[in-house]
Amino acid sequence: MTAILFFGHGSRDPHWRAPFDAILADFHGMHATKLSALAFLEFMQPDFNAAVASLIAQNATQIRVIPLFLAAGAHTRKDLTQLIEDAQAKYPNVRFTVAPPIGEVDSIRAAISSWVATQI
Repeated sequence: MTAILFFGHGSRDPHWRAPFDAILADFHGMHATKLSALAFLEFMQPDFNAAVASLIAQNATQIRVIPLFLAAGAHTRKDLTQLIEDAQAKYPNVRFTVAPPIGEVDSIRAAISSWVATQI
């Protein structure tokens, strides 16, 4: 069973996470039968390891990580890569794959540009 793991940076401000919780809720609303979770790199829970463990406990055999970052930087290239390598070593029977950061997806950049045009 494939699961989706949305992955964000995290913040000390508890209100910061509201849009990310909304993304997860929207996904659940559209795909109620699919396993999905939200995890954070730092400051917020669940962290990556806890979210992965939860998905695997729900019978996930593949986890597709969706980085909720606008661009690939140290957190996606180094930190996330290390988290996935560690999880892969701990769960060798689970397949981990990573999508590009959302800001590098053409349709998402186009949606941002379209919205910005409404602000003029």
